Amino acid sequence: MNDSVRENRCEGRPVNLNFMSTVILVVGALLTPSLLAQPSSPRSIVFFGRVEGVDSERKVVTVKHGKIPNYMEAATTEYSTEEDAVLRRLQPGDDIRATVHPNDLTLHQVQIVYRRTGPPKSLRK
Repeated sequence: MNDSVRENRCEGRPVNLNFMSTVILVVGALLTPSLLAQPSSPRSIVFFGRVEGVDSERKVVTVKHGKIPNYMEAATTEYSTEEDAVLRRLQPGDDIRATVHPNDLTLHQVQIVYRRTGPPKSLRK
C-alpha cells in the first residue's frame, strides 16, 4: 500500500485531512471569544432592609434584612458607605432600598422607601 494513503487512514478508514482541519479551525474560532473575554463588572443586587443603626465616624450603616437571593441569608449586617450624605440622611427605623455587589459589603444607590414617624419627642418616654 502507498505510504501517503496509509498515513491518511484511521482505524482502516481514509481520513479527509482538509475536513478535520476545517472542523478544528471552526471549533477554535467559536471558543476563542469566550476564552479571551474580560470578566464582566460585578452584577448589582438590589435589596430592601431596615436601618438599625448609623455610625458616622466609622461610616457604617447597620441594616436588618431578609434573605437576599444569590447573595446572603437573612441577617443584620454592617455595611460601609463612602457617601457622607447617606450617613446624614439615614435614621434608625428607616426602610431602605440599596444595591450591593457580591463579595462587597458597601451600600450603593441608597434610597429611603419609608420613614417611620413616631409620636413627637415631647410625648416619648
